Amino acid sequence: MRLEERYRDDPQLLAHYKKKLLIPGWLGELPPYEMAYEKSRLLQSPSLKRRWGFRPSAKRLSESHCRPSAIMGHK
Repeated sequence: MRLEERYRDDPQLLAHYKKKLLIPGWLGELPPYEMAYEKSRLLQSPSLKRRWGFRPSAKRLSESHCRPSAIMGHK
C-alpha cells in the first residue's frame, strides 16, 4: 500500500509523513514499503542525496544502500 493510499483520509498526516520521510533515520519508525517514496525524491535532488550520504551525481540508488540511512541515519 502506497503512502497516499494509506493516509488519504488524513491529508495533514500525509503531508507530515512526506516531509519526515526525507530525514535520514526517520524511516525506522514506519513500515519498509514507504521506501519507494523516499527513493523517488532522493533521485530528484542532489542536496538530498548529499544529506543521505550519496554522491550528488549518483544516477541509481539501490534499496540496499538506502535502507541503512533510512533506518539509522547517515553518519
